[in-house]
Amino acid sequence: MQRNKKLDGIDVSNWEGEINFRKVRKSGIRIVYIKATQGRDIVDPDFERNYREAAKEHLRIGFYHYVMARDLEEAKEEAAFFHDKTRDKIQYARPAMDFEEFGALSHQEIRNISLLFLRELETKTRHRPVIYSDASNATSVFDDERLREYPLWIAQYGVNKPDMENQWRRWSGWQYTDSGHVKGIHGKVDRDYFRRDILIF
Repeated sequence: MQRNKKLDGIDVSNWEGEINFRKVRKSGIRIVYIKATQGRDIVDPDFERNYREAAKEHLRIGFYHYVMARDLEEAKEEAAFFHDKTRDKIQYARPAMDFEEFGALSHQEIRNISLLFLRELETKTRHRPVIYSDASNATSVFDDERLREYPLWIAQYGVNKPDMENQWRRWSGWQYTDSGHVKGIHGKVDRDYFRRDILIF
């Protein structure tokens, strides 16, 4: 598979309701990111079902965690929680960090929390995680050379290509709309393009 070839994907959580993954696969989707966990103790209500049904259709599955940490200790606990809930499942795509609610955290605190979470997760999974971020935060908040070693899954809508005037210059995933439609899913769903390097194998 060519390194720069774009693969069609979606990312889902309990917000999409019950999904017919057979129809999803037949529509051309190849990669699906499934929300697994949030914070230190929240498992997405549809996590197990989404994983089970997507696996039946041999989709390339990845998991993401919604970070709520406000200090380094919480970041460490969240990484352990995410890993614990996903460790026994087959994963084809890199584990993903979704950190977008910052509260009163400074940019430096956000970066430190992110780095600790990512390093803890990489140590546990032995796979380099990916950072999910919108284009603005990728440029201004996650602008830290220590984070550059982790691939970027960028979110930007209504453009022909995402704004990569950031330290990465190249995206591994691009969420190009939050209003997509795919057979097998009622209502709207996030649509993505993924490159080959988002995959673990």
